[in-house]
Amino acid sequence: ALYIATNVSIVFSLNRNLLALAAATKEAKALAGTLQQRNVTLDTAINSMTLGLAMFDAAGRLEVHNRQFEALHRIDPPAAKGEDASALVARLAGRLSAGDAGVLRDRLAVVLRSGTAEAFEIRTVDGLTFAIRVEPTPGGGILMLTEDATIRKATAAQIEYMAAFDGLTGLANRFTFNAALARACDPAGPEGGRAAVLYVDVDNFKGVNDTLGHEIGDALLRQAAARLRATCPPQVLLARFGGDEFVLLLPDATGAEGLAQAICAAFAEPFAIGARQIPVTVSVGLALWPEHGRAPQEVVSAADMALYAAKAAGRNRVAVFARSMAQDVERRRALEVELRATRDGRDLELHYQPLIDLTTGSVLGFEALMRWRHPSKGMIPPSDFIPLAEQTGLIAEIGEWALRRACADAAAWPSEATVAVNVSALQFRDAARLVRAVRRALTENRLPGRRLELEVTESVLIDDPETTLKALRSLRKLGVRVSLDDFGTGFSSLAYLARYPFSKVKIDRSFAQAVTRDHASRAVIEAVCGLGRRLGLRVVVEGIETEEQLEALRALGAEQGQGYLFGRPAPVGTLSFAARAAA
Repeated sequence: ALYIATNVSIVFSLNRNLLALAAATKEAKALAGTLQQRNVTLDTAINSMTLGLAMFDAAGRLEVHNRQFEALHRIDPPAAKGEDASALVARLAGRLSAGDAGVLRDRLAVVLRSGTAEAFEIRTVDGLTFAIRVEPTPGGGILMLTEDATIRKATAAQIEYMAAFDGLTGLANRFTFNAALARACDPAGPEGGRAAVLYVDVDNFKGVNDTLGHEIGDALLRQAAARLRATCPPQVLLARFGGDEFVLLLPDATGAEGLAQAICAAFAEPFAIGARQIPVTVSVGLALWPEHGRAPQEVVSAADMALYAAKAAGRNRVAVFARSMAQDVERRRALEVELRATRDGRDLELHYQPLIDLTTGSVLGFEALMRWRHPSKGMIPPSDFIPLAEQTGLIAEIGEWALRRACADAAAWPSEATVAVNVSALQFRDAARLVRAVRRALTENRLPGRRLELEVTESVLIDDPETTLKALRSLRKLGVRVSLDDFGTGFSSLAYLARYPFSKVKIDRSFAQAVTRDHASRAVIEAVCGLGRRLGLRVVVEGIETEEQLEALRALGAEQGQGYLFGRPAPVGTLSFAARAAA
């Protein structure tokens, strides 16, 4: 019985041990599987890093590394566990210069010895930038991380460049210019001295953008910047403030006015952009520090005011700041504010000057001339506010008001009387809008197109000949007649008469005033009258003031005329259609 009991006990004990062993084996297999899974996960994570990773033990032998480390450093054959750090760096000699390889080797040794983290950059022989960080590990080894920082560094450099330079022209921007100007205007600074600021603006640049497109405008600005670089000495800082405005800083003001004149001369030649030859000029305003302002921005404002004066004087010139300019600019700016309030026709009037048949003395019609009756300043002549309207872009709205008002007035005149309205060259830059405005003015007032004449100057034809030609043809389809005004003052007017659909030519007043004493003026008038008859054009002579001039013009074949001899411009309610007695 004891024997049997002992064997049973032994059997049960063996069974329990076998069961425990099976359970332990199963648990060991599960742990091994989990550990293997974790190793796979860790290996996947390490090899998915964008950074190159390498771990070295306390003796400087490689323990762990990822594929990105080998890829970045182009290690071939692959790095092996246990490889010495110095030997591994030596294998990078083809990837790094000897100097950078030495830096990497020394930094690894320093961190391994001191236990202090290091961060530095190295450059590869093919121009990449690597950011390296080496950190100590708890076991006395080191961890090396490698980042390809080429794109990040280039992006940072581009952002830094964009913060300081103009993206279109490559010139300094407003921020960089203002910082340099502050240094130049600091009496205690290294550059403190007599400085100069030149404010340069491309004349009529808006017309290039509007008629030829922004792509052509941008190309013109790049070429303008190149001309400025070629004209200015190296010590001059060139900046673009935006649009077509360039500002120059001369740390030494000596020769500033001569440089300004040289800049104007540099723009005498047209710009070649594709197949186009685009003529543009520049206006320049000049101000000096400290004469024209103690603070940097005061000098810039003074140069801006001088530029304003240069443009008001006719463009393509240099103006040096004077104290009186500040008052003129303030007065013009106040006038601009008031002019904006009149663009709907408030305070504006049309006065009319008669157009006379020189043979019969009958009134053929009237030319509409705009006047501004200011509430406090009285009557302001068009020579003061029309250029301002053109510079501020108000001319389109004011011109459209004049068209509507003139057609409304003419609708009450005798059925064959015509009305002539002057059209600015700037209105032709949006030719479609101009044609719409003319059509609307005729329709609203039920005025036949043949009774409306539009007077244009040669500048309309110079700006954009093809667009202008299309617009004139569209106007002629409405029945509207078009006159070439101030004929004889341009350089190629005869060619215009043959190409453009004009119905009338108006000879400039200067010829009429000289007709009795100047043979050349008489010859021009006679030739134009003869040419007009051959081309089917009416010829009008402006500025007739005396009976002697009238008789001389009749003898030369002039058909129609205007001038103070027949009447000054007058309000619509005072007009007379009575014929003037023929002499």
